[in-house]
Amino acid sequence: MRSIAGKFLFLTFIFSLSANTWAQEAPNRKTIQVYVSKLEESSAKLNQFIKQNQGIVSNTDYSTAKYYCEFFIPLNYLQSIDSLADKIGYITQNTFNTENYNQKIKERENKIEQLKFENEIYTKQLKDTALILPYSGRNSQNTYSKISNNLLSIASLEVEANQFRQNANDSLCLVRFTINDELSTPNNSRVSFVNMPGLEYGILKTENPTFGTSSNLYQSVSVKYMFTRGKSYFNLGVYKALDNNITDTSRINEMFLINFGQDFYPRNFGRGKRKYLNLYTGYQIGGFITNQNNNKNSQFVPNANLSMGLELLKTKHVLIDNKVSYFLPLNELNRDMRGILYQASFNFVF
Repeated sequence: MRSIAGKFLFLTFIFSLSANTWAQEAPNRKTIQVYVSKLEESSAKLNQFIKQNQGIVSNTDYSTAKYYCEFFIPLNYLQSIDSLADKIGYITQNTFNTENYNQKIKERENKIEQLKFENEIYTKQLKDTALILPYSGRNSQNTYSKISNNLLSIASLEVEANQFRQNANDSLCLVRFTINDELSTPNNSRVSFVNMPGLEYGILKTENPTFGTSSNLYQSVSVKYMFTRGKSYFNLGVYKALDNNITDTSRINEMFLINFGQDFYPRNFGRGKRKYLNLYTGYQIGGFITNQNNNKNSQFVPNANLSMGLELLKTKHVLIDNKVSYFLPLNELNRDMRGILYQASFNFVF
């Protein structure tokens, strides 16, 4: 009987741990993952939201790359959580899971009834045998052990059934909220270096083509070397006048250019993570060397372009891109050379 008592205490301890585990498991679970440009500020907003809306924090993990917070909150605040996530960053995951506990409760109730019925049979066997002959110690021990095990199982099943009943009426939701530091790239690094050379075609229409200075249209072919998926790049090429009048000896007929550029993806349009139709804005800074029909008076002209573009196709190995820019020389040629610039490019991993 001492061994049975020890076994009973051990199993009771195990079942108490199981009950605690059940108590910690929420019936409603929500998982949210967002990417933000300001990790510290966004984390503070989440903590403030939890504090103001009766949240109970159970686990947190903060690093330079992300902030993970696990907390319980009333179900009626879930819509507010979605609104907060949308305001602080770009949502990449938002799932909500809940369970129907009626079937689980019924299964445990049926099992309890079965075990109780078995114990009634074992008890009757003990009584009937005791009336006929002295019961052997070994058989008695086995029967008492079966009854004891069934009683422990019944207790465990009742704990689970009660927990399921509690969960079914529980108005709390377990939220697992992950805030990731903003990524301008499709992978999980702050800066992702690549080796993606390519070609770019451009056509420039000047706003005020002027006799003695500029043509109406220039077209270009350049090498575009992209070195981050962010994306940052250099391009080097030449613009040639399409409608050049060679009798206008001082007209600029060629421009040799070198530019550095960067593009930025807006939060509400996917942050450049789609394979097709990624919208972005960007800039180019650099300069060009002019060449006139008379091959005289060449000069270096600094320039800056502001652009808006659309990536037509973006994979790990290929990028097909096009954009429209405002071409802006930063000296006395500004009035005669500024205009609208269209560029289309093809880059590939080398």
